[in-house]
Parts: sequence; structure tokens; C-alpha cells
Amino acid sequence: MKQKRSKTYEATIRGRKTRVTVPEDPEPKDILAGAVRDKLSPHAVAAIASLLRAGSTKSDDVNRQIQWFADLLTDVVGGGDQQNRLCEEVGF
Repeated sequence: MKQKRSKTYEATIRGRKTRVTVPEDPEPKDILAGAVRDKLSPHAVAAIASLLRAGSTKSDDVNRQIQWFADLLTDVVGGGDQQNRLCEEVGF
């Protein structure tokens, strides 16, 4: 199996030319999870995930997308057991 080569560019550091690795773009999922962590408490995230799972629509496609988002939120707080514990703490 071939290993993917990182992209690099030439830069001058302290007067010496060198190759510098270009950082890879983060996955959109990781950006979204980071924003959720920055702006919402773990308790709020756990409660939102529970609320999302409680409802459903007439569209299977929309329901899959809601489930994906609820799963992401559950992962953000540390999994299902942690989500349940956080919801219990706030009386949800």
C-alpha cells in the first residue's frame, strides 16, 4: 500500500532554505464538533442530542441527517453513557 505524501513548500527559515509541510485541512465534521464544544456546555449538547432523537419527520433522508447530527453530538460529549448521565444531571 502506497503511503500518501504530504504537500510541502519551500521556505527560508533563519537564512536557510527548507521544505515545510502544508497542514491538511480538518474534516468539516471536526470543525463542527469543535464549534459545538466551544459554544455549548456538555449538558446542553447532551440534551440537544436527546431532543433530536425524540422527533422524526416524514422524510427518511432528513431523518438520517438528523440521526447523523445527533450521533455527532453524542460523540462530542463522550458517548451514549456520558450523554445519559449529563441529561440526568439536568433533569432531562
